[in-house]
Amino acid sequence: MRSVLAESVRQGFQCHFYNKDDAKFTKPYEWKYCKDMEVGQTYEIHWPHSAAGMCGSDCQMQTPFYDGVFCKDGIISLSPLNTFQKIGVQAQVFTIVNDERYHYDNLIEGMIVHPGTEHGQDIAKYTGSTAGTSRSNEICSRYTPITWQVDRKCHMVSASSFDKLCKDMKAQKDDMSDDLHAHGARELVASQFAADNHQRIM
Repeated sequence: MRSVLAESVRQGFQCHFYNKDDAKFTKPYEWKYCKDMEVGQTYEIHWPHSAAGMCGSDCQMQTPFYDGVFCKDGIISLSPLNTFQKIGVQAQVFTIVNDERYHYDNLIEGMIVHPGTEHGQDIAKYTGSTAGTSRSNEICSRYTPITWQVDRKCHMVSASSFDKLCKDMKAQKDDMSDDLHAHGARELVASQFAADNHQRIM
């Protein structure tokens, strides 16, 4: 039986790859860098991009919004908001498998885009906000609108790929130690609060 994440972590939707009779979904992996991750579980990776970033690293790979994305004063204006022009997030959803056929060595560099494997080929683009369990239909994010580009398809990725990502995150100049474990999913936005402003990019 597949174990469940800690109660403090709100799970989101799951991909439909999991098969309890297939060893790649059940064989444990010895994690060296990521914390509390599980083979067979579904995780979503976010790659934030910001015109106000790069403050503590050689490349634009910064810590979460509250710590790093707004580190260059004057570029982002919160009144009136111009964040949708300055901040973007790419997202991709993976089921972790213990199978090196699904290894990708440089997840830290951004979304996997590969026509042959359908990675990054069916993208939903929309304006939203920062996410996380601290936000709900009652408590909104101050940092909105944010431009999102989300891969609409689920993919499989090796546990070693995720562990390499965590290793690379630890090697950044910014302190990314808070992101070496899964964060809880935001509760779904009630339909009355959601603007139908998405585009589908093929």
